[in-house]
Amino acid sequence: MPERPAGEFVGDLEGPVATVGADGTVEPLGSPWRVGWAVGAEDRWHVAAQEAAVRTRLVDDMPVVATAMKVPGGDVVQQVAAVTAGARRGVVVEFVNETPVPVSLALAVTGSAKRAGVRGSQLLVGDLTAVELGRVPGGAAAVSDGQVWNEVRSGPPPGDCQASSRAGLAAAVAVLPLARNVPLRVCLPADGGASVLGSPGQVAAGWQAMVAGAASAELPDATAVRAWRRGIPASILAAGGAEPEAAARAAIVLDQVGLPDEADRARAVVADAVERSRPQPEVAVVVLRALASRRLRAGRDSGLAECAGPLVAAAGDRLDRLTLEQAAAVLGVEAPAVARDAHRLLIETPRDSAPGTATGDGLAAAVRDSITFGGDGLAGIEAALDCLAAEAPDHLVVLPALPGDWKGAPLDVRGLATRHGLLSFSVRWHGSRPALLWERVPPTHRPLSPVPLRCGLDQSWQSEAPAGEALLGPGNVA
Repeated sequence: MPERPAGEFVGDLEGPVATVGADGTVEPLGSPWRVGWAVGAEDRWHVAAQEAAVRTRLVDDMPVVATAMKVPGGDVVQQVAAVTAGARRGVVVEFVNETPVPVSLALAVTGSAKRAGVRGSQLLVGDLTAVELGRVPGGAAAVSDGQVWNEVRSGPPPGDCQASSRAGLAAAVAVLPLARNVPLRVCLPADGGASVLGSPGQVAAGWQAMVAGAASAELPDATAVRAWRRGIPASILAAGGAEPEAAARAAIVLDQVGLPDEADRARAVVADAVERSRPQPEVAVVVLRALASRRLRAGRDSGLAECAGPLVAAAGDRLDRLTLEQAAAVLGVEAPAVARDAHRLLIETPRDSAPGTATGDGLAAAVRDSITFGGDGLAGIEAALDCLAAEAPDHLVVLPALPGDWKGAPLDVRGLATRHGLLSFSVRWHGSRPALLWERVPPTHRPLSPVPLRCGLDQSWQSEAPAGEALLGPGNVA
């Protein structure tokens, strides 16, 4: 699996467009250059990449990155988001000066470039527009040794400029005034094309509207709630990306939270990648589960019959019982002749072979990874889903494992998509005894199956009722 980028992705439904580093540096995907920033305050120039007083976060846990840098009098805040207008894509970078006095803003293009410069309102790398400033800068400089911030500190004059470097160290910078509380927006056009602008705040609101129809979970742990909120947009973003394992993981999550159309976008990415090359064993396993999930949770044709054999062969000894069971269940409906092979493999696979589930410390570790800046945004919601529900062909389990710090705390889950219908449930506590309230709604593609609902909090309890409430015994609750 490729190394995780040192930052957060920003993107749209077509996938990530750029990464944003912990200092607010923006690096378009596939480009050898990046855009950094600095603020000229009353005391000196503050280069974001060199300052300690820089804090970076996601805006409302959406794929919009805010970076605040402390300067005398307050903060200068940068927000970065991907924007789309028709066929045009790009990254909008907005700066707001929250100090009581005007400051200067410097934007620099650095990295691996043979030529860089400033022409009119544009920062250029070669002949491509790296940054559309929207106005002619008050100062500009180009260097051939990469030391562009030295030119900023010396006060560059206005006017077009260009520098060349055989070593690929050409860089350019533009200086603009930044008034108090007046947003200044610039655009990094995708592939150096036409610029497209928008508000990062509006982009964040658009992401929030997109995820509003997904399943919800009010969990006892505030960090787990944040990981859940972060995981859904992270999955939507991964669904359009070029990484097949991340897309396959995203498809499974999106099916479970009730966004099958978004999951299908991810499966299209996966199908294209698998068609082009044989996947690694661990990727083949998650792809099998992602394809099976389409039939199990959305009632749509999985496409497994055409590729199950090659995927199973690619998975090799990484294949586990859960993946085989799901594939066999789907093939039993769509391709019974192929299903026989899956059932044979299922019998031959050791019973203790199953993908790990995150509980207790495992959940905590996954949540930490998920909410850390630049972390795996899918990890936390995957681990939470493992704790909330487990599916089998003949039953459904609520809370198969309860993290220790959830004991005694209420939780509410609405709209989980399972192979046995949409599941909503709540847990309330009466001393050491949990009370479970539940409802299962039939999926749109078939009637509700009369399988028993079980609960990991009390393994002696089960019910086939589509809705109800029950006071459980202490059961397995430690």
